[in-house]
Amino acid sequence: MNTQEHDLLDVSRDDIVPYFMWDYQHTVGEIKKMLAEGDEDQRLWLMAKIMRDARYKDVWKFMTLQDFLKYRERLMRGRLGREKGFWQFMYAKWVELGIVKESPKDDSNTFTK
Repeated sequence: MNTQEHDLLDVSRDDIVPYFMWDYQHTVGEIKKMLAEGDEDQRLWLMAKIMRDARYKDVWKFMTLQDFLKYRERLMRGRLGREKGFWQFMYAKWVELGIVKESPKDDSNTFTK
């Protein structure tokens, strides 16, 4: 079995358009810059697009768990499409396993130590 990934799945180079950005043609470098410097609406749009269209392991190459926790409620409100259930499940598992603490105020979710 060949364990090497296809070049189209490579998200390590800043000069390529990643597979999940087929409809907008932003390069990895542009995506990283927009996530770092864009306004909040742009960052939310990009995070949701990545969470919807990228493979789970690639999501974390562009955002952190802290990003997810900070914007979780806003991301869950109509931005994740068919992937919403998956991310709800993952969040519930992270809480169940003690990776994050659920709190009444969404912006204060924290990692457990």
